[in-house]
Amino acid sequence: MTSRWASGVLWALVVVVTLDLSSGMIHDLTISKDARRSFSIETFGFRAGGVLNISVHDFELSPSHGGTVHAGFIISKTESETVAQAHVEESVENELCLLDELEQSEDHVIVNMNQREDWTNINIHKVIAPGHDGFYQVVFARCSPKEAVVSFKMNAVFYNPGPDYLSAGQSCLPTLFLVMAITFFSVLAAWLMLLRKNKQNVHHIHHLMSLLLLFKVLLLFFDSIRYQHIKYDGDPGVWNILYYIFAFLKGIMLFTVILLIGTGWSIVKHFLNDKEKKIVFVVGVLQIIDNIALVIMEEAAPGSISFMTWRDILHLVDIICCCAILFPIVWQIRHLRRAAGADGKAAHNLLRLTQYREFYVMVVVYIYTTRIAVYLLGATLPYQHTWLQDFFLRSGKPNFLHPRGLQISASR
Repeated sequence: MTSRWASGVLWALVVVVTLDLSSGMIHDLTISKDARRSFSIETFGFRAGGVLNISVHDFELSPSHGGTVHAGFIISKTESETVAQAHVEESVENELCLLDELEQSEDHVIVNMNQREDWTNINIHKVIAPGHDGFYQVVFARCSPKEAVVSFKMNAVFYNPGPDYLSAGQSCLPTLFLVMAITFFSVLAAWLMLLRKNKQNVHHIHHLMSLLLLFKVLLLFFDSIRYQHIKYDGDPGVWNILYYIFAFLKGIMLFTVILLIGTGWSIVKHFLNDKEKKIVFVVGVLQIIDNIALVIMEEAAPGSISFMTWRDILHLVDIICCCAILFPIVWQIRHLRRAAGADGKAAHNLLRLTQYREFYVMVVVYIYTTRIAVYLLGATLPYQHTWLQDFFLRSGKPNFLHPRGLQISASR
């Protein structure tokens, strides 16, 4: 099992390091033989004076024929990510033509590709006028021919005055993540002091909790530097690699710690049975896949099919991992319930049972908050406040890092 883990981790790190990293809000998108009639390419929050530069070349519709072509790109102002995506999906379901629904204005720029002589190269330049700042979406729409596939290459550069290459709602992220890194470092220091004062109740699992917090601090610190470089250069540079490495280590450690606490390892018992070992191994492998999906998704342009595919894989694997880590906790609760009063230690087992129930509730709340509520919140937030999604997502610290863990060990 150890060799499998080592090879899996090595493979994941090799994938991370060798990927061709993207450049923040400077995107190079290649669409090849895409049959989608309408799809969103990118969204960005612009302040007044913000600039949008898009160049499209090698545009092609196939199969080639001499019929009427009605296709093009739309840069339109919208309310939120959810509204933007819903508008595109509604047009596809109802077979509506987005190009005909909107009119040219300060808030809507329509670039038709109806004439084949325009397919060689096209440039779109837009400066956001005062009073027209907001959340903008870039969409490709093909109204006719209905049966065709499209191919093109696009280079898109978005930035706000400064220049600031972060969306208006994300401009504060470098400072936010740095403050959070300092906060979690303070939590780590307090946790280590607590362990030192309670040496008689400290077990291996508590040291793993310390390591988890350390990875969390380093992740936030490198995320702050990464966003700082994107903000001023439009390119994260090598900081993306460090961010992904610590995101991988933190993700693996988080699920491992929850699993080990849920099985009672080191606190209630000093071994894992075969069933528990299999779950730990499966979740570890799934986390490797999950982090690979995260890297590929974040480095792919949102408008590409690969982005959608790897996003779905990421969410599916994450949900499976979250469900898997709940099983050992349920098994432990069931075992303690059966043991309550059967071995003459009713009060002792009842205390453990109560604490494991509380731990189960904490884990469920953590999963709901970081996997569901945060994304629902982020999808509906106005563009100025999208940083709140990152704040709640990154601040979702493991609630089991609590002195109560020492109480469980003390009651053994």
